[in-house]
Amino acid sequence: MPLVDDIKERVSIVDVVSEYVALDKLHTRTPEAPCPFHEERTPSFKLNTERDTWRCFGACNDGGDIFKFIMRIEDVNFSEALDKLCAKAGIERKPYDTSDAKSPKASESRTAAVHKVNGIAADYWDKQLWGEAGQAAREYLAERGIDKPTAQRWGIGYAPAVAISLFHYLKSIKAPSETVAAAGLLVKIQQSGWRDMFIDRITFALKDRQGNILGFAGRAMGDSQAKYINTSETEQFHKSSVVYGLDKAAEAIAATGRAVIVEGYMDVIAAHENGFKNVVGCMGTAVTAEQVTAISNTLAATQGTDREIVLCLDNDDAGKRATLGSLGNAMLKLGSIGSTQRGDSIPVKVATPVTSEGGLPKDPDEAIRNDPHAWLQSIQDAREGYQYVVDYHIADGNRDDVLTAVEPLLGELPSNTLSGKRRVDWIAGKLGIDANTLEGMLGAIRARRGPLNDRNRSHRQTPGPAQRQPQPTNTRTARPYLPPEYELVACLVQEESALDHVVSLEPAFFLSGELGEVFEIRRRCSNLIETSTLLDTHDALRALYGELRDHHIQLPDIANVDRKSAIVQVVGACALRVKELHLRRKAMNFSDGLKDPNLPKHGDKRQEMVHASSENNRDLGKVTAI
Repeated sequence: MPLVDDIKERVSIVDVVSEYVALDKLHTRTPEAPCPFHEERTPSFKLNTERDTWRCFGACNDGGDIFKFIMRIEDVNFSEALDKLCAKAGIERKPYDTSDAKSPKASESRTAAVHKVNGIAADYWDKQLWGEAGQAAREYLAERGIDKPTAQRWGIGYAPAVAISLFHYLKSIKAPSETVAAAGLLVKIQQSGWRDMFIDRITFALKDRQGNILGFAGRAMGDSQAKYINTSETEQFHKSSVVYGLDKAAEAIAATGRAVIVEGYMDVIAAHENGFKNVVGCMGTAVTAEQVTAISNTLAATQGTDREIVLCLDNDDAGKRATLGSLGNAMLKLGSIGSTQRGDSIPVKVATPVTSEGGLPKDPDEAIRNDPHAWLQSIQDAREGYQYVVDYHIADGNRDDVLTAVEPLLGELPSNTLSGKRRVDWIAGKLGIDANTLEGMLGAIRARRGPLNDRNRSHRQTPGPAQRQPQPTNTRTARPYLPPEYELVACLVQEESALDHVVSLEPAFFLSGELGEVFEIRRRCSNLIETSTLLDTHDALRALYGELRDHHIQLPDIANVDRKSAIVQVVGACALRVKELHLRRKAMNFSDGLKDPNLPKHGDKRQEMVHASSENNRDLGKVTAI
């Protein structure tokens, strides 16, 4: 069994975290506490005992397993975290050679051995892809525009639909079992033996800046519930710090001063094969702080003065949420708008891939293959991060919500600078208020949430349990803005009786199509067990359901009110707000439609629209009067 898996079998997330944090609700599936990585009064740090993970739903917007927690709380690297957790689990960490396991030479030897065995696995899977077993995989790749030379340039292979295919091959060539285990190429099957980590999957080699293979990603070819899986966390492979394609993109990023970040492997490959060499991938979900650091270090080599990071993630709801999370991570790691080691500012921008006809392809891969010129134009026209956040939330019609969401991205940049004034003027214009009023509103938000001097906390030594000082209680950390429809559906999937208090809502009321789908499924199911069973097997909604189930619901602070009653209050308020926002959007659409110069000034069509607009305004008046 790989050492990482052995540790996780012996040590739980509660065992580790409870040494540093006083946890509440220990008898539940989700113990919680104030986050140890930033100051706050309301707990936003939550564990998931079923998955053995932690997550901060507050200012950090970060999470992970026991290794990630130790790395952050102790400010150590993965190898040092591994040593600490080995000691806690009572496991002797054995070296892979006869030298001192902690010596630099031993570490380099282990690392080189893992790189070598990963290269052997990549070569084996390459042969399988172009052999008889890889027919279906080759057809899939051909549909995505990937031929044999492209696949071999990018280290794409195929792991056969045989549970011990790689296992037997590595055994036949007498690959060292300790190194194979350390590389995470095999997994333990209970107590009966070992099997391949990747079975019936297209494999993608994940490399470091120097081109060494750290691990692999595997895309399912069959009916596996997980479309993509990665090598388990090992001493050499830490997914959150890997930037896909950086080994090939680093030179172009440094030369152009621009790093474009996309989500998937296919997005990166499509970009490079069409001549866009400064593109890298975050391997799904949001860009992590570690990935931002690696990219900013590459940008530091740029000779000119202009540089930028452009996020170009998928166009679906999940991609939009990932973009918001990625902007937050970039802010946390790089400061207000980002800075390199040279100290100059890096704008973090957002691009929306489009076609020349104005259509919205689902992802950069589709955009590039269909219309590379339009995709390039979308990168050049990228908006600054704060503009994306304002535009994303503006449909809610609540300026306080918009400003709470965008204020952290503005950082401490003085408004009397040219850049600061430009930002303030732009947001004020969007909200229809004057700049002075906006300045006052932003100042009030900053005063409530306290200083942002813990943004780069991961760079500083975090005190251990004996050194830790009591958290001050007179500061308030801003909670990332989430729309009321998200809070509502989170309540519905966490509390059985919450659905009874949702009246006259329809999936069409939701701005997010995915949230509307989850709402409809919950409404159709008789209980949460049935809902969970259905959503856990729903490929498109599984990840969102996991987020909602683990989401830390912000409950009203009311004395003598239990969690169930408090959730009912949140549900009622959110349901009204969702309906109100839906009606406001309809009112805006009617207003725009009636101003359309192509609409006849007289006639049945205009009369129908006027009547429908009046009905909508009456419904809106009833909702806002409640």
